[in-house]
Amino acid sequence: MQVQFLILVFGLNLHAITAFGHGQVTPACMSMTPGHGTNLGSTLEPPYTVTSDASSYTDGQVITVTLQANNTGFKGFLLQARNENGPVGTFTVVGSNAQLLTCGTEGSSVSHTSKDVKSTIVAQWKAPNSNNTDIHFRATFVQNVSLFWVGVQSDSVRFLATNPPNVTVSPPNVTVSTTNATVSTTKVTVSTTNATVSPPNVTVSTTNATVSPPNVTVSTT
Repeated sequence: MQVQFLILVFGLNLHAITAFGHGQVTPACMSMTPGHGTNLGSTLEPPYTVTSDASSYTDGQVITVTLQANNTGFKGFLLQARNENGPVGTFTVVGSNAQLLTCGTEGSSVSHTSKDVKSTIVAQWKAPNSNNTDIHFRATFVQNVSLFWVGVQSDSVRFLATNPPNVTVSPPNVTVSTTNATVSTTKVTVSTTNATVSPPNVTVSTTNATVSPPNVTVSTT
């Protein structure tokens, strides 16, 4: 009984290692978490980055995505472009270190092909032709069975619609009216002042003077 139990455990571990080594991790499509028994993803700062060569995209655009190790290489990985609903778009890969997986859509994910240590993986992602939204590129990196990082993500890649919906922009209803103002000339009456100019009351009178000749007596001898 004990021997059978050990054989069963050995077989399960061999299956897990084999699946890990070949990168066929479709059971982890949605959670992006490796099935490594009771081991949980690390909460330490990941020594890996996920970057893209574009910060925005349009329908059908192709973007280059790079997985990069800072110091320590990784053995396994799972890469996806994700919106709030899950993986979107399709990838193409170059070289023998990466392969395409079907996570809902064929070619929507990329994983490793061996447990060889890797420092850089480059893939190209093509956006769908419709129903796009903002996305992140996300990757799970595996150093070993007990140490891995889940969902390390790139900066947000914004979607720019090439054919925006028909939007009618009309100016606001603005009524411009002149203020009801009556401009009238001021009624100014210019009249000559009723003024009577008369010479001052000047009384010129002759002085009551009596001029009489002097008393002259003329006598004859």
